[in-house]
Amino acid sequence: MAVDLQESRKKINAIDAQIARLFEERMQVSTDVARYKMETGKPIFDPDRERQVIERIKERFPYRDEEFRGALAVLFQTIMDLGKEHQKREMARISEPKVAYFGLPGAFTHEAMEQFFGAHADASHFLSTQEIFQAVEEGKVRYGVVPIENSTTGIIQDVYDGLSQYNLYIVREGVVPITQNLLGVPGATLEDVREVYSHAQGFAQSEQFFSKHPDWNLIPYFNTAKGAEHVSKMGDKAKACVASLKAAEIYHLEVLQKGIQDNDRNITRFIVLSKLMETSAEANKISLYLKVSHQPGTLYHALEAFSRHHLNLLKIESRPIPQQIWEYGFFIDLEGNVEEERVQEALREIRPLCLEWKLLGNYISQAGK
Repeated sequence: MAVDLQESRKKINAIDAQIARLFEERMQVSTDVARYKMETGKPIFDPDRERQVIERIKERFPYRDEEFRGALAVLFQTIMDLGKEHQKREMARISEPKVAYFGLPGAFTHEAMEQFFGAHADASHFLSTQEIFQAVEEGKVRYGVVPIENSTTGIIQDVYDGLSQYNLYIVREGVVPITQNLLGVPGATLEDVREVYSHAQGFAQSEQFFSKHPDWNLIPYFNTAKGAEHVSKMGDKAKACVASLKAAEIYHLEVLQKGIQDNDRNITRFIVLSKLMETSAEANKISLYLKVSHQPGTLYHALEAFSRHHLNLLKIESRPIPQQIWEYGFFIDLEGNVEEERVQEALREIRPLCLEWKLLGNYISQAGK
């Protein structure tokens, strides 16, 4: 009787799908084991337990030869080794994490970091978002906090570019109301000001205020907190900065004008980056990065899958692809959880249509739509 190769492959594919699903379930249970071991102080490696598991599995197949039983032992030893590595990562994740944030103490990202991890977090700071991405990818810190979008000035381009270039995940999201303030050294007044230091975002969010002072020299600086530090060190009444009230407190500056931003509902959205994907049953937002061929209809066909599966798109943003003129990558946010069947079906349909495809994260959104 001839063997139908295609039929055999279909059976293998179905079996493989069951194995993959069971492996995922095993890893989820392994997460619970990691938490128990952390609470009780038990070690990750239990050689007696592993021997018992392998012997029990082999005993289920007394009718098979030793070659098969030996292969079975190798398979389950490999699965247990992967489980131990997963437990190590999980125990590291739920222990006190090292965190990095963009800017200096007093920056709005510092405020966001404290909102995510508390005022006593083991935190360090960097003066560029690229340094944050690198620190997380290299394992110097477990989490990185960066701004991604402002309600007045739009996206933070460097952060979007970093999401496409680094193999990191978004694991949390939150918002901070942004109140921009003009700060100066003690004793200074508005009449004394001749130079103002700020991150470009601070100037962009306060254009109406600065239009009333055309004689002032506006000097772009690393970030608002760095500008506050610089003005404090200079001690010159003619120099001022745009920064938070927290920065005024930290760098001993006076508030010359409070709330200079154009929009009273000025809000910045912040994200937390991690080298490992974290999700939960409560996760309700998915972020993707897609790169499609530069041909008519390719983006439409990718997006059409979301509509067909009744998934609500929250945002789509295009960014130029470096070294590829007039080529663009697309960042997409949508409502949903990766455990939902309709989400999985949509993603399966989209992947073959893309030259590049990245799941950037599935997390709880606290930033609204």
